[in-house]
Amino acid sequence: MKIKTLLFMVCTLAPVTSSASWFPNSPLQPTLDALLVKHPQRAWQELLLAVSQFDIDSQHWLPIKNEIMVQTRCGQQLMHEGNGLSAKLTLTIISRSGLASLGYQVKISAEQVKQTQVFSLYTPQGEQLVSGELTAKRDYQEWETNELLAKPHAGLYQLEVGENRYPLLLTNSDTESWLSREGTLNTQLITHLPETITHCSPPSLSWEWFDQNYNQIGLKQPIDLCEVSLSKTSAETNTRLPAPPSNQASYLSASASIFEYQTGVKIEYLHRVAIPIPQNVHTKTTDHKQKSINLR
Repeated sequence: MKIKTLLFMVCTLAPVTSSASWFPNSPLQPTLDALLVKHPQRAWQELLLAVSQFDIDSQHWLPIKNEIMVQTRCGQQLMHEGNGLSAKLTLTIISRSGLASLGYQVKISAEQVKQTQVFSLYTPQGEQLVSGELTAKRDYQEWETNELLAKPHAGLYQLEVGENRYPLLLTNSDTESWLSREGTLNTQLITHLPETITHCSPPSLSWEWFDQNYNQIGLKQPIDLCEVSLSKTSAETNTRLPAPPSNQASYLSASASIFEYQTGVKIEYLHRVAIPIPQNVHTKTTDHKQKSINLR
């Protein structure tokens, strides 16, 4: 049976009353059985075990993972059985395109750190990807890898914080298709955003400004598609380039992102597209006009 058919059964069949399984013998059978009887936390543990022990293509376990997200309020109920995290952690998988900005990065950021601890993120192959020290009482901290030429593989990663390990099941999302720019000089953006998983937030579209060293300046500014006007073709919509937050702003990007939670860690997938800045974007005008781009 196909995975989608199995998931349909998970969502519609009545609970099992005997010890027999509804599903054929496979590494994912215990996970599906747990979902069938509405035990998403146990299903999550079974899924992590299956992925760690067997070479299962992500296309087979991704629909099951998404169903677990549905049943656990986007993963917020998937808490670690041992000691909880002593900080608010976010793991971000970043892809970039446009101009000279191409490649991938993995970033870990921390807020509300209660205890100074070292941490490391390990790939499914056991290689250390990111490491650092969480410092107590600092407002915000972040660490990121150098540019990665290849997208991080889907699979079971391990986040080690102090003496505790937190398993994180990362997907190989097609983030590059979420947001793209046509041509070299024009600023027409095309969006192909993923479907929103029930109980998860919808994809977010934002502007981000950076200085000469690519440090983010100010907060992200949402791209509000509710207030835009239709273009002449009716296939596109117009919105405005945001005003730069300071004279140090040198680069502008549009980004699309989604997030979920696993064992208390926020997992974010983000794609960033570099936007050409018109020469007069820094010029202040009395009528406060702003440049427009096209979104479709």
